[in-house]
Amino acid sequence: MQSLLALNPAKQIVPSQYALDIRSVGLDIITWTFERVDLRKGAAGKGSYYAFDPTGAAVKTDSDMYKALDVLAKDVKILGIFSDWPATVTYYANCMGLK
Repeated sequence: MQSLLALNPAKQIVPSQYALDIRSVGLDIITWTFERVDLRKGAAGKGSYYAFDPTGAAVKTDSDMYKALDVLAKDVKILGIFSDWPATVTYYANCMGLK
């Protein structure tokens, strides 16, 4: 996941250049992992899954991970995600009408 996301200058979560490049050549993407981590104090220092936001500028709480999931689904266009946090991913997919 950390290779597929980045932050833009406004500190918003966006697709990484790598994600855009591999999608542009027609590769499908299934990513790992949407992991449950205590993010009440942000993503800073939470490990490699959150390397796209090492200072915690965009991911400040657990609910901010929905922003990351939204970018993965809508902008990166992943086919699926393996998750240690399946209820959150399933809830998002059901709300957005994804299969």
